[in-house]
Amino acid sequence: MTTHKATAERQGRFWVVRVDGLPEGEQNVTQGLTWTEAHENARDLVSLVLDIEDDPAAYTVDLVPADPAMFEVVREAEEADAAVQEAEKRRRAAMTRAARTLVGLGLTQAEAGRMLGVTHQRIAQLAPKAPDRNTKKKPLAA
Repeated sequence: MTTHKATAERQGRFWVVRVDGLPEGEQNVTQGLTWTEAHENARDLVSLVLDIEDDPAAYTVDLVPADPAMFEVVREAEEADAAVQEAEKRRRAAMTRAARTLVGLGLTQAEAGRMLGVTHQRIAQLAPKAPDRNTKKKPLAA
């Protein structure tokens, strides 16, 4: 997948966007009233200039503010969000491991849930009970 870098500068009520990496002599500027519109118009510009289908799987446009102060706070927020997502992934893995271990050690799902601060239903999702092999299955009615 190709990523096209674009910078947006606020001019009056509009965002003026310059897309890098387009062929020399081709249109490389677009605008939008909102950030979302500016981003969509930048994608459209890339699609038109390069004569490619506007498919999110084919290419992306990385739109960043030209203003250094805006760029810095946006980058900082994106890094913080990525850190939160990574921490959430580690939390899910730790909760799953804990639930499976506690249930495996003989605790009930309710007991494990109370220990971990979640409902017994959540424990059942994380550590489903193994089917009881001693229970005979009832024949299905024909």
